[in-house]
Amino acid sequence: MKKGKVFILGGGPGDPSLITLKGVEVLKKAEVVIYDHLIPKELLLYAEKSEKIYVGKEAGKHTLSQEEINKLMVEKAKEGKTVVRLKGGDPFIFGRGGEECEFLQKNGVDFEVIPGISSFYSVPAYAGIPITHRDYNSSFVVATGSPAEGNLKLDFSAISRCGTIVFLMTVKSLEEIVNNLLRFLPQETPCAIIENGATPLQRTIKSKLSDIVKGARENKIRPPAIFIVGKNVELREKLNWYEKKKLFGKKIVITRPLNQSLEFSKLIYDKGALPILFPTIKISSYEKHKRKIKDFVSYIETQNHDGETIVVFTSQNGVRIFFSHLFELGKDARIFSGKKIAVVGEKTAEEIKKFGIIPDIIPQNFTTSELLKILKETEEEKIFFIRAEGVKNIEDELMKTRKSVFNVEIYSIEKENHTEEEIEEVRKLSPDVLTFTSSLSFLYFKDYFDSEWISQRVIACIGEVTARTVEKHIGKKPEIISQKQTVENLVQEIEKYFSEAKL
Repeated sequence: MKKGKVFILGGGPGDPSLITLKGVEVLKKAEVVIYDHLIPKELLLYAEKSEKIYVGKEAGKHTLSQEEINKLMVEKAKEGKTVVRLKGGDPFIFGRGGEECEFLQKNGVDFEVIPGISSFYSVPAYAGIPITHRDYNSSFVVATGSPAEGNLKLDFSAISRCGTIVFLMTVKSLEEIVNNLLRFLPQETPCAIIENGATPLQRTIKSKLSDIVKGARENKIRPPAIFIVGKNVELREKLNWYEKKKLFGKKIVITRPLNQSLEFSKLIYDKGALPILFPTIKISSYEKHKRKIKDFVSYIETQNHDGETIVVFTSQNGVRIFFSHLFELGKDARIFSGKKIAVVGEKTAEEIKKFGIIPDIIPQNFTTSELLKILKETEEEKIFFIRAEGVKNIEDELMKTRKSVFNVEIYSIEKENHTEEEIEEVRKLSPDVLTFTSSLSFLYFKDYFDSEWISQRVIACIGEVTARTVEKHIGKKPEIISQKQTVENLVQEIEKYFSEAKL
């Protein structure tokens, strides 16, 4: 049996793009991921094939005790597995990472620590507050507002002389902290409390020290939150950058398959919006699909189709699945020698280039209607569509032109199952925008949410076909329709919609 190992990994403060390169590397090779409450779901997408175990601690709700978490790490490592213990921020800064490493060392388990970006400086940065500034301070102090003993044992006299003061995990003890600070600092001292920092749900309440408790109560500040005190807080008026992003605070549902959500999610985060992952479809490939690929390859190789055949790839999924099975057969792209290759979209073209093929036909506006026009005018008589099972689009129209059209169905698109808890979580978040990249993604979403609830949201979709499906079922035309078959363009259209709405 191979020797197991545990990686104690800091996942950063909230924005999933702040994970380190080494962090992504170990997540990709993880066999088990043991993760905490505040970890962005997007980070788990890097560990696609791993066993995922949630051990989060919320106020009054612990799934596992710390002792049980320690034992779980040892148990999985001694099974010979690569284990990632994924924690928020930096595991060695108020993260109990040191305690966990001690337990691993005591039990003879190999481990490695991968630091993360700590919230104590990154969250203020996202609120436009630098920890240090040459005009204001040359030192800072970081403390926890939630010590293990249950009460504050801090030297507030010393802390108050340290320039900028940062308290983590501070909501519950905010009033006690402020009362102690007011013994040594003026009532007018600038301060701020930052809730859900470095995420699109970030809220920042700035005031003088004597008013911050009242401000936090009136605004119903909840954990996680960071409290920062010092003259540097005044710079927020000039340096607040994150909360000015065009889509800041918008909540956008992604219904794509989970393994295709990461890129879309990054685009949404970059605009300051919160992606809500709720995949409604999943991609599955079975033995029957492998047999169809094998039969197609055999047919292509044994028949002389040179100069008369076009092979159309309709999606990135189709490209990946086809070539995966093709390689299993001991074949490669040379089977397409003498045939033309067509793709529907820009992303499909990029995907197939990874396998050494430059498509002969790419519609300029990346739509199936444009592809239909092109294929109608080609000299080739035989057209093979590599696509999902039971999905048709332009094939019937092509057959009217006396083309010989063949569907090679190499995967199926199935409904993704969700628990009542997951559905309720989406409802509680009250999303602003629902996105649909295909008709099926909408139809399966409608199985979980009623038409009235859906209609109350802005709907953004790719393509007229999807738009017509939405309108047919809920009686409302989507506000946003991307004519280009890319999520990049869809995000641009969402941004444009809300920018125009503000005018």
